[in-house]
Amino acid sequence: MTETQVADLLLQLDVNKAHGADGIPARILKECADVIAPSVCYLFNKSLCIGVFPSQWKLAHVMPIHKKGNKEFISNYRPVSLLCVLSKVLERCVFKRLLSHLSSVLQDIQHGFMKGRSAVTQLLCFA
Repeated sequence: MTETQVADLLLQLDVNKAHGADGIPARILKECADVIAPSVCYLFNKSLCIGVFPSQWKLAHVMPIHKKGNKEFISNYRPVSLLCVLSKVLERCVFKRLLSHLSSVLQDIQHGFMKGRSAVTQLLCFA
């Protein structure tokens, strides 16, 4: 991946999302995107080349989010994992590269895991 690609993804971060276990908020990454993009890009590429994902990025804060009903019952909560923002940026980089690579192989009838497509669009094509 390139520094430009990493900078673009950093600039797209939602600053209202919670940060993960590393404590680095998305706002800092977004506001410093142009300055940190070369270092982050190097880190991402090195991680992918050697096949090692930083162990700190595997940590998550698990937060209970109330779904519905009485707040006193634990069954009315669902767990949400707050991952490190940089791990999610790396995931997005890999996803974009993988999708770009596979787009020539995927057929037009593929609907699963495709943007703007769903089980409903799949059914409509064959109805």
